[in-house]
Amino acid sequence: MRLIFQGDRMWGKSAYSKVVYNLATRLLKEGHDVAHIPMTRSLKGGPFNQSGVLTYSSGQNPFAEDVSVEHYIHFNADMLITVKEPWVFNTLHKEAINFVPMAIIDHSPVSASITSRLHTAFKVIAVSRFGQSELKKNKIESTYIPHGVSEVYRPLSEVRRIACREMFSIDPDEFIVGIVAMNRSRKLISRQILGYKRFLELNPDVKSHLFLWTDLQPTRRYDEPSTGISDVGVSLLPEIMELGMGEDILWPDRKNVADGIPEWAGDNYIDGWDMVKLYNAFDVNMLCTGGEGAGLPYIEAAACGVPSICTDYAGAPEYVGRGLAVPAKEYVVLNAPGTRYYLPDIDGMAEALMKLYNTDREKLAGKLTSHAEKYSWENVVKRYVNPFLEECEEELYPLYSSTGVKSWRKET
Repeated sequence: MRLIFQGDRMWGKSAYSKVVYNLATRLLKEGHDVAHIPMTRSLKGGPFNQSGVLTYSSGQNPFAEDVSVEHYIHFNADMLITVKEPWVFNTLHKEAINFVPMAIIDHSPVSASITSRLHTAFKVIAVSRFGQSELKKNKIESTYIPHGVSEVYRPLSEVRRIACREMFSIDPDEFIVGIVAMNRSRKLISRQILGYKRFLELNPDVKSHLFLWTDLQPTRRYDEPSTGISDVGVSLLPEIMELGMGEDILWPDRKNVADGIPEWAGDNYIDGWDMVKLYNAFDVNMLCTGGEGAGLPYIEAAACGVPSICTDYAGAPEYVGRGLAVPAKEYVVLNAPGTRYYLPDIDGMAEALMKLYNTDREKLAGKLTSHAEKYSWENVVKRYVNPFLEECEEELYPLYSSTGVKSWRKET
């Protein structure tokens, strides 16, 4: 089939960039013709070949809606698959194309700002069972295709884990809690800091640090218009100092976070910063946010044998696997669509950290890597993506015979 993926630039470091890159390059190897429209005005030139994928220009609209149809027609595409929350689109769902949005849903009840953009879709992809359930409540059929994790994520030996900590200037004997997240109000980083602070108060003899892999300053202007999930960042440094946590929290230079680091930089433990080594430097990956549609950090950490804790809400619990889910009874409404984001219990976060502090890390690591294997991109493509595309092809190019329906393309 001829497929266009519209989302974050496939050469980027964001979670959506990883999804676009892996789906585009892997489906190319499956024999499909694949193109890519990068968002956020990230490519002014083009088209050009990126890892075998035809990559078009981004246009002037932040979500590339002004060039989507033009590129769709030029490529003679069968489907346009978007990798972004559907509510960011204002026109795409109104176009006469085979629009296939990934319905990334991080709240309940699901907002009409999302469902109103799905009724005209050719197909809808749900990236979590939670999201699929929310869509079903609104009489919207969807196909479950989870996000995947690259094979580069894996546990490193104890010697190399110590080397990872030395490279990131982390004490090899401390209990390290990491947070890998963009600085967005929805991520509730300041509340997670309160949970970690409570853990220290209850366990004053524990040698520990919180490692924040995030930008402590907002990366967007306060007046920058945005739609949806309360994308405005928050200034974390004043809160850290007001809480007296300046000596208990580590963070990198903001340029390292802004530029991003590769998933794997090879066996360089001097200055070869990458995500695999970062996760291997943690004892726990903490991501108790207001709501997650999926959660790549959970399965990336799990693939490295590192447990995660999450908020018991939305899509996070199914991705966290053998980690721990923290109860959340109260919610806040932070954005224009009026969606609910739940607040993880502060004592619950401290209790979860204590449980993982006392657990058998080696025994738990085996269960975590087994969980992550279910989300390997190889398994996701084989088990979910390929059957979905076969179904789409039969519907778009049906050949009816006495033996049933199949795509006439397979007969030519």
